[in-house]
Amino acid sequence: MARRKVPKRTDKAWKPLDLYEHQQEAVDAYKAGILRFFLAWHRRAGKDVFAMDFARERALERVGSYWHLFPFHVQAKRAIWKGIDNRDGTRFIDRAFPHSMRNGEPNETEMSITLENGSTWQMLGSDNYDRMVGSNPCGIVFSEWALCDPAAWEYIRPILMENKGWAAFITTFRGRNHAYRMFKTIEEAEGWFASLRTIADTHRHDGSPIVSAEDVRKEIAEGMDPALVQQEFYCNPDAATSGAIYGRQHSYLSSLTPVPYSRSNRVIRVAWGMHAEGLAATAFQDGHIIACHTFLESNIVDAAKCVVQRHANEILIHHGVNLDPTLFETIDGSGVVAAPLSGNEHMLAGHTASVLSRCSATAVAREKLLDFTMSYAPYRQLLDDTDLTHAAVAQSLAVMHTAQALSRRPARKLDYSAYDRGVI
Repeated sequence: MARRKVPKRTDKAWKPLDLYEHQQEAVDAYKAGILRFFLAWHRRAGKDVFAMDFARERALERVGSYWHLFPFHVQAKRAIWKGIDNRDGTRFIDRAFPHSMRNGEPNETEMSITLENGSTWQMLGSDNYDRMVGSNPCGIVFSEWALCDPAAWEYIRPILMENKGWAAFITTFRGRNHAYRMFKTIEEAEGWFASLRTIADTHRHDGSPIVSAEDVRKEIAEGMDPALVQQEFYCNPDAATSGAIYGRQHSYLSSLTPVPYSRSNRVIRVAWGMHAEGLAATAFQDGHIIACHTFLESNIVDAAKCVVQRHANEILIHHGVNLDPTLFETIDGSGVVAAPLSGNEHMLAGHTASVLSRCSATAVAREKLLDFTMSYAPYRQLLDDTDLTHAAVAQSLAVMHTAQALSRRPARKLDYSAYDRGVI
């Protein structure tokens, strides 16, 4: 019996995004030859929707791979891949990439869509940037760049330079962290389109504001914190840092000249911080912090694999509170905990301030530590009730553990020759 042919799905009245003026300016810049974009636009300015529309048009022009990166992989699925526009009930990916343009159904596992011309668009997380080895994207969007791992851009930048691809960073500021510092650096730089738009700077086609002052007053009346309002709607880089407690340490790190990592041996210590929904690892040698790695998922085995990949050809000795050495046995070799740490939070907090006031660090590690000192969630006066709070907790614990590990010396000097390459 012949199989009944399934009719191809059609899209009802699909049309490209009717761009607002601030969005059209970015498109015009691209057509003028610009390949780098930093869009610091307020909440509800249409950052992600525009970025998806922009990527689709570029994918139709040039066959290749295009990525949309969120800070964490799990966020990408919740926010965009499964996200629905409340205004009309349409999935974001269906609006940006209609069925009539696709070659087959979306790959739910990889969160990717293949267009009829062969281009692919995929959602990923900046926390697993090192898993993208071997890929050759033509265009990348870093969504919520202020919350992404800044090391991801350093890792991906050479790929885009080689294939003349484009990159867009879309975000609101989260304090004067790596995103704000990057914006100030490239604001007038050649080859960049830098756009800062508060609710006073964006309008609909009829001239009315996209978000009005009355809308903001309503948000505050419904419980939105005024500091968060300043951050999200007015792009104020100082609004959300009023509760940070490591001000002096931030000043020290800001004035610190990044020190190139010059290893004294092949053994690197990794301090792990753990939380119900997050993990972080701070890699250090002697008094020098090499890197800070944050993971939103709580799978320590996968996180450890990423850390091992990022420190290839090194010998890693792990530290942590109640850290189980057997957790690392499935990677390669046996887990080694050279100096198990206690869980005295008061002592750990004191050590954190101490290490942040005297450490040296690589450039990328300094960026993460600067972000940490400005947004240390557990001790903020105003807590941010989001999943990213858990990541901030994990990062803070890792810094604490690093501090304690640095302050504790093994009873006897480690014989580094006893550790071969395969031992974790």
